[in-house]
Amino acid sequence: MSDEEQLATDKSAAGGKVAYPGGFDDFFRAEYRKLAKALMVMEGASAADADDCVAHAMEKLFERWNLPVSDPGRVRHPRAYALKTARRWLKDERCRLRSVALDEDGATLPTDKSALTASEDRQFVASILACLPSAQRQVMYLITEGYTPAEIAEVLHKKANNVRQVVHLVKKRLRPLLEPPEMGPPEEEEER
Repeated sequence: MSDEEQLATDKSAAGGKVAYPGGFDDFFRAEYRKLAKALMVMEGASAADADDCVAHAMEKLFERWNLPVSDPGRVRHPRAYALKTARRWLKDERCRLRSVALDEDGATLPTDKSALTASEDRQFVASILACLPSAQRQVMYLITEGYTPAEIAEVLHKKANNVRQVVHLVKKRLRPLLEPPEMGPPEEEEER
């Protein structure tokens, strides 16, 4: 399949639109902050740590961006690849830091929560997601950020059908929390 045929296939899969018409530069501008925020929400990373990890992931993605369609190293889902790479880098860095002795006072890096309180809507979603187990929270966060089940499956090392099943179960679990309580007919006060 030629690159033009692949682009046509990608266009039809994306509803006729090229997701990043300016190539890697457009992807970088559109996704960098979202990926950093995903690391802060999903992994509890500080803003600085998230920034470092996303920068590393973007570097790795750029190396593979223009590979031919037939190349097995070509990235099929760039958002998923970048997030998966950033998460792996963060995990590796945390392991490395644990193995290195901290300075004398034992201080650790503070977690920057200010980026997570950008709007009331985000706070509401975060409070709802907080009541979920970690695996479900990660899936639902990625869903709210517009990731497809295939991308989420790649990021979290699951099957796409498992991701869909988690979404179904979470929706079922959260429905009572999000629906207003049913109001019965008003009760008349009893006369004494």
